[in-house]
Amino acid sequence: MFEPRLPTAPMQLMPLMPRREAGLAAPLAAKLAAPQPTPFEVARTEVCEAIFNAGAAKLVLLRAPAGFGKTTVMLQVRRRFDETGLPTAWLTLDRADNDVGRFLGVLAAALDALVPGLARAASAIEGAGPDDMAFALIDRVAAHPVPFALFLDDFEVLQSPAVVGLVNELIEQLPRGVQLVVGSRGVPELSLGRLRARGRLLEVQPAQLRFSVAEADGFLRQRRGLALAQEDVVRLHRSTDGWAAALWLASVSLEHREEPGRFIAGFSGSNAAVVDYLVEDVLSRQTDDVRGFLLRTSILGDLSATLCNVICARTDSAAMLHALDQANLFLIPVQADGGGYRYHAMFAEFLRAELLRQHPQEVPELHRAASRWFLDQGRPVPAIEHALAAQDLSLAMPLLTTHAQGLLDQGRVRLLSRWLDPLLEGGALDAHPVLQVVHAWAVCFARGPRAAATLLDRLEARADPSAEVRAHREAMRPLFMVLTDRIDEAMPLATALLDGLPQSVAFVRGFLQVVLANLAMIAGRYHEALRFADAVRSHRPEHTSSFNFTLSDAVEGAVDLTQGRLRKAIARLKLAVSAGTVDASRATNGNAMAGVLLAEALYEADQCAQAERLLAVYIPLIRRVGIPDQLIIAHVVMARIAHSRGDGDRAQQLLTELEHIGHRDSLPRVVASARLERVRMLVVEDRLARARAELDRCGDKLLWARVSQLSLRANEVETHELALARWSVHSGHAADVVHSLRSELDAAERAQRERRALTLRLLLAQALYRDEQRNKAMRVLAKAVRFAAAEGYVRAFLDEGRLLLAMLRELRAVPTVLLEEGGDAATAFIDQLLRDAAPAGAQPVASAPSRQPVTAAGASELLTRKEVQVLGLVAEGLSNDEMAERLFVAETTVRTHLRNINVKLDVRNRMEAIAVARRCGVLA
Repeated sequence: MFEPRLPTAPMQLMPLMPRREAGLAAPLAAKLAAPQPTPFEVARTEVCEAIFNAGAAKLVLLRAPAGFGKTTVMLQVRRRFDETGLPTAWLTLDRADNDVGRFLGVLAAALDALVPGLARAASAIEGAGPDDMAFALIDRVAAHPVPFALFLDDFEVLQSPAVVGLVNELIEQLPRGVQLVVGSRGVPELSLGRLRARGRLLEVQPAQLRFSVAEADGFLRQRRGLALAQEDVVRLHRSTDGWAAALWLASVSLEHREEPGRFIAGFSGSNAAVVDYLVEDVLSRQTDDVRGFLLRTSILGDLSATLCNVICARTDSAAMLHALDQANLFLIPVQADGGGYRYHAMFAEFLRAELLRQHPQEVPELHRAASRWFLDQGRPVPAIEHALAAQDLSLAMPLLTTHAQGLLDQGRVRLLSRWLDPLLEGGALDAHPVLQVVHAWAVCFARGPRAAATLLDRLEARADPSAEVRAHREAMRPLFMVLTDRIDEAMPLATALLDGLPQSVAFVRGFLQVVLANLAMIAGRYHEALRFADAVRSHRPEHTSSFNFTLSDAVEGAVDLTQGRLRKAIARLKLAVSAGTVDASRATNGNAMAGVLLAEALYEADQCAQAERLLAVYIPLIRRVGIPDQLIIAHVVMARIAHSRGDGDRAQQLLTELEHIGHRDSLPRVVASARLERVRMLVVEDRLARARAELDRCGDKLLWARVSQLSLRANEVETHELALARWSVHSGHAADVVHSLRSELDAAERAQRERRALTLRLLLAQALYRDEQRNKAMRVLAKAVRFAAAEGYVRAFLDEGRLLLAMLRELRAVPTVLLEEGGDAATAFIDQLLRDAAPAGAQPVASAPSRQPVTAAGASELLTRKEVQVLGLVAEGLSNDEMAERLFVAETTVRTHLRNINVKLDVRNRMEAIAVARRCGVLA
C-alpha cells in the first residue's frame, strides 16, 4: 500500500478537476451531476451578470482553453438561475457521446427532469432509429411551455458532424425563454453566424474569463490566504495573463515558499510554459511510486485496474487509483463501482509529455503491452491504436491486415483514414497492397474521389499486383466516374469488371453490384437496378458488408421515388438511414446517401421539419465528399424549405453555396442546378425578367442534352427544358410549350418516371389553362391530383405557386365525375392542399391568371386583429425577432402571420403588404 504525498490538503487541485457530487453511483448520474464548487471559488460577477441578462439568447457560448474557469462560471450562473426559480439541468459530455444513439440517450436523461415524460417518449419509439428519437426529443422540447436552461460542459469533445447537427437543430427549435449554455475549448461547428445575426447568441471569450488584477488579488490573498505584496500579485497576474488554472497552481506552490516574491519574479513565458512549470512542481512532490504510476498510465484513455497492473507490472492498481481519486489528483471516475477512471485532459497531456521526456525508451513497450492486453480482450480497435502509437509495425501491420477489411465492411472509413494516412506517408504501406486499397476506399468515402485520386494512381503504378488487389483497384475506377459525373463511361466498365471478378473479393463484388444498380437506375432500367440491389442483399452472411447493404437499400428507395411510390420510398429509406447510425463512426457516405434521399421524400410529403432536421445532419457530411446528386438534392430541398417559410435570404445563401461547391470541384451540373433552382423561385415570384436572365446562365446545351437522356436523381424533375417551359407558361408564351410538354409527359410515362410525369402534368395543365383550353387543363390536373392523393405528394403542387392553386379551387368546384374513380380521396386531397396553402380566413385567389386588387372592405375582413398588429410592426421596420419579442410569441409564429398576410392580400413580400394595407386604410 502507499499514501500519495500531495502538496496541500486534498481539495487543493479541484479547480482543474472538479469532483462530482457524492453518492452518484452510475456513470450517467455522474454526467448529469454538476461539479461541486470549490472552497476557494471567486465570484465572477461581471461575466455572470452578462449571461443572466441575456434572456433573448438561445445559445450562451463560453469559449476558452482549459483552465480558464468556464465550468466555474457556468456553475455560478446555474446557481443564479436556481435562485430565481428557473429550472436547470447539467450534462458533462465525453468522447463516447459522438455516438448518435448514446448522445440522444444522455440528452433525453438530462432534459427529462425539465420536460416531463421526455425520456419515456424517446424510449417508446426505441428501435425505430436515431432520427425518430431525435425528432421526438426535439419536438417535445420545442412544444414545452416553461422556460429552462440546459448546461453542456466539455462541448469540444463532440466531433461527429451528425451529433453537432442534432445540437444545431435543437438550438433552432428551442422555444422562447429556453437557453443552451455551452462550455467549449474551441469554436464549435454550430450555426454561430446565423444566431449572431439574429441576436440569439451571447459569446463569452477568453478575454472575459481572464481574472482581473482585483479578482487575482481576491483569490490569492483572501481566498487562499497567501501573504503576498500587492506588487507580487500584479506580477503574478501579468505572468499568468489572468489564467485561472495557472493562478491556482501558483497558489499551491506558493504555500511552500518562504520567499514568494523570488518565486514569482522567476515566472515568465506562455500559458503552456506556465502550466508545464507548475504541474511539474506539483508532480515532483509525489513519491516515486505515485509519479511512476501517473507517467506510465498516461498513455491510456481509460484506466482500469487490470490494465494498469499490466502496464505498470504491479498488482495494487485498484488501491492506487482509489487513493489518487481520494487525493483529487486530476482523476475522473467513469465507472459506477470506482473501477474505471480517466485523467483530466490537460493533466494527461502534461503527463504524456513528461513520460516522453523522462522515459522515452519505455513509451513503445508501454503501448505494446496495452495493445496485447486489448487484443486478449477481443478489442482490436484499441489494440491497433496502441500498436500504432508504439510505432511497432511488426505488431500493427498484422492486426491491420486482419481487421482492416472488416472495418471497411462496417463503413469505419474515418477511423481507417486516420490510421493509414501516416503509414502511407512513411512508406509503411508499400509492402501491403491490400491495406493500400483499403486506404484508398476509406479516403474516397471519407474525403471524396479527388482526395483518393492520387492513391489510385499509386495503386495503378504497382507492378504485377495480385488478383485481389487488382480487383479492388479496378473497381474504384467506375466509382470515380460516377462520383465525378462521368456516367456514360462507368456502365460498360463496371459490367466487364463484375463478369471477371474472383469470388474471393466479396466487398468488391457487392460494391460493383451497388454501382451497377445505380447506373441501371440512371439509365432508366429500373428492373435491372432492383435485381442488382437484391443481389447485394442476397450475399451469404459471412460475405455481407453492412455498408454495401445500406447502399443497396438507398438504390431501391431511389427507384421507388423515381417511379412515384412515395410512401414505400419513405418506409424503406427510414430503415436504410437507421441502419448502423447508432455508431457515429459509421455515419458514412452510405448513410448520407440514404439520408438525403429520405429528406427529399419527406419534403415531397410536406414533412418539411423532419426533412430539414435530416439535412442539418447530413449536409456537412456530403460537402466533404462532393457527390453531385446528393449535393444538389440536399441544398435545393433545404433552400425550398427556407423559401416556403419566407426566408429568401437563407434560400439564396444555400444556392450560392451549392454553386460555389460546383465551381470548386469542377462539377458543371452542380453549378447549373443551383442556377436552375434560382430560376424556379424567381418564376414563382413573378420576377420573370430576372428569371430569364438566370435561365440563360444555366449551362450549355450539350450538358442538358446529356442530362435529359438520363434518370439522374437530382435532375429527375428539374431540367433546363422544364425550367424554360415553366418560364414560358408564366410569361405569356404558354401556347409555345404545350406540344413539347405533351411529348415530354408521354416519354416520362413510357419510361415509368412517374415523379417526373407528375410535375410535367402540372405544367401542362397550367399551359393549357393559360392557352384558354380550360377543360383540357382541368382533366390533366385531375389526373395529377388522383395520382398525388394516392401517394401523398404535396409539395409538387404547393411549389408551383398561385396559378396552380387557383386552378385547384376551380377543379374543386366542378362535378366530382371529373375526378373519376377515387374522387372522394382526390377531393379531400385538394381541400388539404388549399388549407396548407391558404390558412383559415383567406379568400380564394382569383381563378383567372391576373391578380385582382384587394378592396378596403376586403382587407379589413380578411386580416385578423393580430395580423393587423403584425403589419403595424412591419411598417415600423422591426425584424421578425424583434416582432416576436414585442408580441411575446415565437419567431415561427411571426413567420406564419406574415405568410398568411401575403396570401390574404395576394402580395409577394412585406413591402407590397404595407402598400396594400395603407391603400386600403388598414394602416395609417
